[in-house]
Amino acid sequence: MGRRSVRRTGVANVRPTSSTMALLAALLTTVGASGAFAQPVSLGGGTAPADIVRLEAAVQNETVAPGDSTLVAIRADVDDRYHIQSNVPLDEFTIPTELRVEAPEGFEVGPVSYPQHILKEFSFAKGQKVAVLEDGAVMTFRLTIPAGAPAGTVRLKATLTYQACDDQQCLPPAEAEVEIPVNVGGKTSPPAEDGLFAATGADSGTPAQLEVNPEARQAPNYFAGILEKRGWAFLLAAVYVAGLGLSFTPCVFPLIPITLGYFRNQASDNRRRTVGLAVTYAAGIATTYSILGFVAATSGALFGSWLSSPWVLGTLAVIIAVMGFGMFGAFELRPPAFIAQRSGARSGFAGAFVMGLIFGVVAAPCTGPATIALMAFAGALGQPAAGLTLFFVLALGIATPLMLLAIFSANLPTAGPWMSWVKKLLGALLLGVAVWLVSPVIGGKAASVAGGAIAIALGIWLGFLEKSGFRPASLGTFRALTGALAIAGGAWLLLPAPERPGIEWQPYSAALVEQAARDGRPVIIDFSAEWCLPCRELEHGAFRHPEAVRLSQQFVRLKVDATDSRPPAVREALKQYDVRGVPTVVFLDSTGKEIREARILSNVPGSTLVERMRVAMEKGGSRVSRE
Repeated sequence: MGRRSVRRTGVANVRPTSSTMALLAALLTTVGASGAFAQPVSLGGGTAPADIVRLEAAVQNETVAPGDSTLVAIRADVDDRYHIQSNVPLDEFTIPTELRVEAPEGFEVGPVSYPQHILKEFSFAKGQKVAVLEDGAVMTFRLTIPAGAPAGTVRLKATLTYQACDDQQCLPPAEAEVEIPVNVGGKTSPPAEDGLFAATGADSGTPAQLEVNPEARQAPNYFAGILEKRGWAFLLAAVYVAGLGLSFTPCVFPLIPITLGYFRNQASDNRRRTVGLAVTYAAGIATTYSILGFVAATSGALFGSWLSSPWVLGTLAVIIAVMGFGMFGAFELRPPAFIAQRSGARSGFAGAFVMGLIFGVVAAPCTGPATIALMAFAGALGQPAAGLTLFFVLALGIATPLMLLAIFSANLPTAGPWMSWVKKLLGALLLGVAVWLVSPVIGGKAASVAGGAIAIALGIWLGFLEKSGFRPASLGTFRALTGALAIAGGAWLLLPAPERPGIEWQPYSAALVEQAARDGRPVIIDFSAEWCLPCRELEHGAFRHPEAVRLSQQFVRLKVDATDSRPPAVREALKQYDVRGVPTVVFLDSTGKEIREARILSNVPGSTLVERMRVAMEKGGSRVSRE
């Protein structure tokens, strides 16, 4: 049928890989108070099975003329006991699947199109859905032949980087390779539309719809981090507080007088009716945001990549900064005229509910950063009820100050110079939000410098130079205190962050272990890998505990880097100490004998590490004072 394919009887080369961003999905989703414990990552005895992924390749045109292009398809046949991660995972830790193609000089390889992933639940994910590719996933790319290419067969090499997981554990990242022969000739033959190309949806050589580029990784989601470490109760409280903060944004600020005016028009001596109207108003706001949450939760990862784009981050930052300057008086932000008209057009509970619905729509632009992040998180969960709940709680936070304004509208003072100052303070906060938004693009250090400079400048201006009149004098004191706090916060951002010293390691060698036994010194051996999340948590947590650092001076401190478990020295160490996964911290007493009960297999607090170190020192007869 005009199709040339190369079938692999096995994976020619499967090997663990090193990646600075690669961390295991199985370690991400421990929920609640158990968040500090991470599931071990299987090393499979130091090797990855060589038959999990097999690659098959096909070229759509049997012969391709110089100057023409053709579509190349590669299918990943995955052992049905496993799945591999999506090319666009739902969090920043998961190892993405990536196809790389090497071609002769002059041959142009286009972007790779990946199949749509599916969302599945696994026991290690603790109720969260994971984006995966399963057996038969077909990837395509377009190959363009240079105009001057001679006739003959050229060979491309495609390498698939992947991580295989079953329902219980994830294996180290690995690679599968396939060689693709392409016939270059005088005339391009008709395209094949069967086989792999039928699976791609390609039509007459047209490539399938492109996915997000592999380098466009999911942005870190702070809501996911809160859920993983603190659980649902803390997450909902954090979302509510976020809503409170969003109620003080420039899109909301112009609606405050509208809200006050509406409820003053509805005022009566019946406080119960006033409270009922305010609650109905809040219910209207909550309805708008709950619909938003439901849409996000039922659309999967649609919103997941928004905050990974520098263009999206930059655009949001510019919008927020412009609104901030508007709060300084550069221009005036006014609510749409129809809102002001409707505020007096309807009365009663129906009118209050409609006002709440309108408020939710108008306030949405200023809640963009938090809303998009929360939508991405709700989409990753894939649970409509969770999406509804999260956005309902967010809306309650936004609505609470306005509900209080509505209830006490008749008792509030009229606006004065102090309102002008508060407006400028909110503008300063918006500039800070703009800097925070672009911090992933410009880098943490640059963001700290920019944020610190802005905080100091605005602290001096708003605290001591701005001329808004304040009555009584206590409000002037509050203004000065606010300015002083802003200056102090800016100075703190500009100061270099102190880094606690950590345990100093040296590369593992059997000779050093033997020498330690001869010298009567205990030994710590840390088995870790770059793709291991709890290993990094140990490195930045327990291994920097002051007492652990002090006690470590009594030990010979060795590290085994198992990122690549193929080197003989690494394989020998894994076998000798029966290491099945990382992290693993092994303690040897002063005679060189392992203390099995002290072994560490997960991220632990510094106090636990100190206890294990003391046990190791005492077992071998060497003691240290317990100061």
